[in-house]
Amino acid sequence: MDTIIGHTECFRLKLWSSIFLFFLSLNAISQDGMAQFQIIEMLFNGQRVTTVNLTILSPNEPPFTGPVPYDPQKLYRSGTTFKTPDGTSIVLFCKGQKQVMQPNSALKLSFVKNGIKAETLVGKVKHFLKDVKSSLSFYKAGNGFTWAHAEGTIFEVEAFEKSKKAKFSTEQGTISIIEEIPVNINEKAKNQIDRSGKAEERQLTSSKRTYNSAGDEYITNNVQAFEYATFDEALEAFDNETYKKDEAVDLENPDYALIEELAGDFTLLGGLYLEDGQPVMAIDPLRKASDYYQLTDPEGYLTLESFLYLAEALILSEDDKNRIEGETIAEEIIKMLENILGDEVENMEYALGNEDYDLVWDIKNDLVVICEYLGWSYDLLDDRENANIYYDFVDQYSDD
Repeated sequence: MDTIIGHTECFRLKLWSSIFLFFLSLNAISQDGMAQFQIIEMLFNGQRVTTVNLTILSPNEPPFTGPVPYDPQKLYRSGTTFKTPDGTSIVLFCKGQKQVMQPNSALKLSFVKNGIKAETLVGKVKHFLKDVKSSLSFYKAGNGFTWAHAEGTIFEVEAFEKSKKAKFSTEQGTISIIEEIPVNINEKAKNQIDRSGKAEERQLTSSKRTYNSAGDEYITNNVQAFEYATFDEALEAFDNETYKKDEAVDLENPDYALIEELAGDFTLLGGLYLEDGQPVMAIDPLRKASDYYQLTDPEGYLTLESFLYLAEALILSEDDKNRIEGETIAEEIIKMLENILGDEVENMEYALGNEDYDLVWDIKNDLVVICEYLGWSYDLLDDRENANIYYDFVDQYSDD
């Protein structure tokens, strides 16, 4: 694949002309992002042992499967994925917080700008949290599609095989679960961007927050989509409600679950204005969305999505300064994504070689998103040839 180049573990957002832009940093990893996670306990069939077999996918390192000796001084960098086989459990530790991986589970751990993100790809992972605010701004755990924010709690995330569903079980305290809900509009979009014929229709989503307390279980993907006859009807429902909710945000003492919920709501609001042919009206909510996502998940795909919507609104606004800003955002997103794509393909091929089809499914989902966003970015730059290349890859990686 000619368009796949080297790996970048993370990207930063840079303030430029009073707006945030994506900034590509090849192999530049912050001190906080370098080596944060330790394995502090190993078990096999419930008994403590000094060596276990693991699969480890670590940024900028070759994938590994084999025996790992117990070494609590060994540090693993942000973005590392751990996979446990039959009978094997491990306990990970970072900033006073513990993650207990059950047998046949996979967990990706990241230390992001303000806190920890723990993504269960498959299986069960229990989280033991204590005094989160004393060492972190936030702690979020989920399956990559739905996230729970938590502080002093004990809870478990179970990611089902080859599914976007997850189960959250709370043993102690309360967690805030943020779930994306589809929003369907029964009116043809008035969007003016000339998109590739291979581009799929975008799915607008809203954010829904659910509180889960001790003894509660919550299974995702069981919520009905919001249905609206027209864009005007949807805008009337979401505009005032979203800005009113935004008044409760206190950045001096942030509620990160609320901020992440609002980031999704503002992305929806901007997307509605954009699809309704009102790109200028879309700019303000999309700036808010991208700013808020930077606080909760600066490296996440939803952050990218909010910036792509913003870039499209800027380009369609018929203002030269806005157009340049929008095109610059699209160009920076292309640089960043093309630099991580190769590593994801390598991980998928490695998982295929190991016949680890659960991990393959999760990596393919990431590849679909990456290629969709690359196609979208090239569409924004009016480059149909490269857009179609990536939309073809979307079809390829969507095959289960």
